[in-house]
Amino acid sequence: MRPQKIAVVGPVASGKSTLAAAIAHHTGLPHIDLDRLFWGPCWTPVPDDVFHDRVQQAVAQEQWITDGNYGGSVGGTVTSRAELTIWLDLPLRTCLPRLLNRSVRRAWHRHELFAGNRETWSHLIARDSILWWGPVHHHRHRRRWNSDLAASGRPVLRLHHAADLVPALHHLDLLPARWEARCPAK
Repeated sequence: MRPQKIAVVGPVASGKSTLAAAIAHHTGLPHIDLDRLFWGPCWTPVPDDVFHDRVQQAVAQEQWITDGNYGGSVGGTVTSRAELTIWLDLPLRTCLPRLLNRSVRRAWHRHELFAGNRETWSHLIARDSILWWGPVHHHRHRRRWNSDLAASGRPVLRLHHAADLVPALHHLDLLPARWEARCPAK
């Protein structure tokens, strides 16, 4: 039986949002982007209690798919309620080029992300830029997910290579066959 509550986790630029959106489209599960619940205008995080309340309400539903890289009580809330956690445990050598490409594309096109926020050229070179934050925290987050997901006792589908993604998710009927062409083999 296809899981009805799915968490997609992994490092920055591992493809969490793209995968969650594809699964949501194929299965009809409501897609919950945790970044949309976390960020307010001007890249200001909402207060912790507001964020926790938003997440609690979102995962109280009967069906959903989330994507995000949040640990602590928020990550625990999501993964403890998930029937399946898909961990995109991709190496930094895969994620870093994706991050650079994505960030440059977003800055160039002034793509709105959430709460009116956009990546800008000045934002990309700032000390707290996602271009610095993602690689610096990549291995730390990997250790955290390894520990947290092992302790959760919940089902985890851990994928180390993008090429493993499509066959594993076809088997669970979470992706359509045509998605294969969009998945890089590296």
